[in-house]
Order: sequence, then structure tokens, then C-alpha cells
Amino acid sequence: MAKNKYEERLDYQAEMQHNELAFKTMVKSVRPELYVLMDLLDETQLDPMILFKTMRQLNNIAIGSKYGQVTIYIENGVATFVRGEESDKLNLPVIKEENTKLPS
Repeated sequence: MAKNKYEERLDYQAEMQHNELAFKTMVKSVRPELYVLMDLLDETQLDPMILFKTMRQLNNIAIGSKYGQVTIYIENGVATFVRGEESDKLNLPVIKEENTKLPS
């Protein structure tokens, strides 16, 4: 007996749900940290591209000077920029003491 479109749609949706559950189960067992991110993205509905761009800026700082900050600018609910700024760590007094030599 041929299925009608409604039954086909239900079969397709059930198969998709089954496949998604199997995929999430596999990811959870193989890469639990990715599962946590996937679950969080599903729960919050955040745009993953914003997180991707943020991770790239974090990595740029990590492989560069190792000091800096990442800022996400949001205007009216829209992320407009993800900016990473590297910094040089100095730990120097702003006013140089009289007996302090300049680093060579």
C-alpha cells in the first residue's frame, strides 16, 4: 500500500530525529567537549559563526603575544564586530625611577 504525503513526512521526520540522536550519542562518547558546545548552541540558539570568529581571535592571541582581549560588539541584538587585540605585557611603572636603566 502506498503511503500518502503525510505518512512519508512523518517517516522522514522520525528518521531525522533518530539520525540526530545517533549522531549526538556518537559525538558525546567520542568528543564530549563538542557535544557540550552543540547542546549549548541548540539551547541558546546563538549563531555559531559568532563563536567561530571569537575562537579564531582567541587563537590569534594565543599563537601571537599570548596577551590580549577579545571583544564582541553588539548593536540592537546584532553582532557587528569580533575584535581581538594583542598586547605586550610590560609590568613597568609608568614613571621611570631615577636609578632604573632602560632594558637593553
